[in-house]
Amino acid sequence: MRPAYLRRIGAALLIVIAAWIDLRPTDTVLYPFAAADLKAGSAIDAAVIEWRDVPRGLLPPAPPTDGTVRVAIARGEPITPSIVSGDRPSVPGGWWALSTIVPDTVVPGQEVQLVVTGATPRAYPGIVIEPPPPADPLAYRDPIGLVAVPADSAVAVAAATADGAISVLVGPAP
Repeated sequence: MRPAYLRRIGAALLIVIAAWIDLRPTDTVLYPFAAADLKAGSAIDAAVIEWRDVPRGLLPPAPPTDGTVRVAIARGEPITPSIVSGDRPSVPGGWWALSTIVPDTVVPGQEVQLVVTGATPRAYPGIVIEPPPPADPLAYRDPIGLVAVPADSAVAVAAATADGAISVLVGPAP
């Protein structure tokens, strides 16, 4: 039979190892968090960002911090890539912008043809203003992008988008 002091030393050693594992320093990175409540469309700048240490790999890579917010976020929430919109071209004069499903591969400024399907298909020109957000493991997949169309075709394209009767043809990237 083993002496009792060996069991006590073994138990104490296990407690020390467990404490070391639990209390050891972890590898952290700085990540942007909202310092105030932000409405959709708000600009992101240094005044609305609070940088916090988070464990490496916990959140997706930090997004650019010079865009706009796609959706409203509350104070203290992380600013992830899926909710930040980068630089985007402006909507041309006499055109209207609408949200529609577009391929992941489009880039801002790229020309597209919006084909309204039905008995007599018709194509309308468009310009991608904002592509769908990048893939984000903390958010759902959102294939919706912002496309500008001429004012005289905006109603037909919006109605077709609402009915799900639209296809997007992608032109060469700018």
